[in-house]
Amino acid sequence: RNEELEMFRRFSLQTATVAAGVGASWRRRDSRNDTTQQLGPPRVHRIVITGGPCAGKTTAMSKLSVRLSNMGFAVYVVPELATLTITGGAMPTAYEREQFVGWETAILRAQMNLEDAFEEIALKCTPSKHAVLLCDRGTMDVLAYVGRDTFQEILEENKWTIPQLRDSRYNAVVHLVTAAIGAEDFYTLENNKARMETVAEARDLDGRLSRAWIGHNSLHIIENSSHGFEEKMTLVTRAVCEALGIPAPRATPRWWIVQVDESAFNNSASEDGGFEFAEWQLQHTFLKTADGSESRVTKKSQPQGATTYHLRLQGEMVKNEQSVSERTLSYREYKTLLKEADPARTSIVKNRRAFIWNNEYYMLDTFQSPPAAAGVTTLFIEKPVEAVERELPPFVALVEDVTTKKWFSSFAHDSFRRTMALTNDLAEQQQRTTTNKREEIQRHQ
Repeated sequence: RNEELEMFRRFSLQTATVAAGVGASWRRRDSRNDTTQQLGPPRVHRIVITGGPCAGKTTAMSKLSVRLSNMGFAVYVVPELATLTITGGAMPTAYEREQFVGWETAILRAQMNLEDAFEEIALKCTPSKHAVLLCDRGTMDVLAYVGRDTFQEILEENKWTIPQLRDSRYNAVVHLVTAAIGAEDFYTLENNKARMETVAEARDLDGRLSRAWIGHNSLHIIENSSHGFEEKMTLVTRAVCEALGIPAPRATPRWWIVQVDESAFNNSASEDGGFEFAEWQLQHTFLKTADGSESRVTKKSQPQGATTYHLRLQGEMVKNEQSVSERTLSYREYKTLLKEADPARTSIVKNRRAFIWNNEYYMLDTFQSPPAAAGVTTLFIEKPVEAVERELPPFVALVEDVTTKKWFSSFAHDSFRRTMALTNDLAEQQQRTTTNKREEIQRHQ
């Protein structure tokens, strides 16, 4: 009984948590080896597994299904509807434009209905377990096939929005890069009757698919590893485990202070064949917790006015790995949780720009608050130092690798304290610069 109370205490945010629907119905299961115990009340997690042709999606979902089932999750695999319809008689390559758009619209609508049906099954048939929906492709994949203008027409006709289809439906998106990029010897059409792309076409489609998801809170690009296919599968597993908030081995992340040539950035993005980027503002508000662990709500505001809300809860430390649980909130839940804001912790506000460069997903954060960090831009990326320096976009210049700072590892599981430590460093640097200038002036007087 004491152990149950301790578990409940870790995941409760007093009355606000219950009001937000994350504490009232939890029941601890008997299995002490069940990794999902640390995630709080049972719920459904949606993960999109997408990517170019011959990328390894089917194998990845098979491996994930076994691994997650062994860790205590109820796992459901949502099939790819496009392939089902093609093997069932649909012939999209023979359709005129209007017919093709009609087919894609039907696929999109059916995809959402099927995902919702699987979630209902999970909630009703395995209510005491955390469930994972492994979705073979997701709603935004349609954008890659029909183009932005046609996709916008589909959205308007059906009264859908991009945040609704991209941000609110899925916990994470894992994009596997096609074998046609970096593993050409393994590219084949033989294991999928619906696959018909040449190597060049596969490369082009892969780029469109990855760009379609730019802007999602948890997008992971999995390249073809130089260490082979099994390493690629390991990277997929790592990304999914981290998205679910369960311990997983990971590459050493690098956090850099950078300078961005805004003119070169905008020119590169606007020129023919230039990259696409998404931008939005994040406002992190930190919540009071019984044990002092970090929990926060985030307001994600996009330029077109669409806003989504998210909750991030820290779990227990397991073998030196910190588990983290995240989910999307309704506006009402967000407003309720704001009442539990910790007055001792200032909100962190930053503008984020995300883009893909050489098959690597980059996120540039420019702080607005706290004041001492205002205007500072950081780059967070999971790549070795040598690779970052060698493959950096030309409009980004590295200033300082803050990963080497002592506080970076000390506050590995506390984004607020990391940001405050960064702010203190910046303030000290500014003070030293001011002092040096004053002393230089005095020497010349």
